[in-house]
Amino acid sequence: MAGQSRKATLQDIADIVGMSRMSISRILNGKQQTSPEMDERIREAIVSTGYRMNRAASALRQGRALPTVGLVVERFTDTSCSAIAEAAADVADERGAVLVVVRERPGGGVEALVSRNVDGILVCDRDETAEAWNVDRPVVAVGGGAGALPQELGVAARAATAHLFELIDGAAAEISGEGAARDTV
Repeated sequence: MAGQSRKATLQDIADIVGMSRMSISRILNGKQQTSPEMDERIREAIVSTGYRMNRAASALRQGRALPTVGLVVERFTDTSCSAIAEAAADVADERGAVLVVVRERPGGGVEALVSRNVDGILVCDRDETAEAWNVDRPVVAVGGGAGALPQELGVAARAATAHLFELIDGAAAEISGEGAARDTV
């Protein structure tokens, strides 16, 4: 494609600082120590090249999957849903997961996430229970009803997202064929 430059690689960093690509990888992953001067040279090389670590590739090399969870919201401007999304994003970040947010729409937000093969789904929900969706992965509905404060929703969403990850981990550990877990928080 015209005008696009290639992405910087570990080899680019290694070439700049005069080390092997494997050494740079071990250093960046905290598996190898180096001098403060070399740490600074590596940081400068990263900044100058614009290098960005590819978490998905790293996870695959380590034999693990990068978990992906989805969140269905009614409207992006809804203060309840935005408080829930913020808290869910925090928990996903802490776990090294990706959060995909979609709007509820005709044909369904849950179905859109299932078609993208997310590992679990949060639903910013007011009136329905999670049993409303018949899908083959964990679904957790979170909401505080009318009048809930954003702080309360944030606490509830953090708990719901942590619970969703427990359900995902349980589903991965024990594939029972009995359907997915559905909960409401």
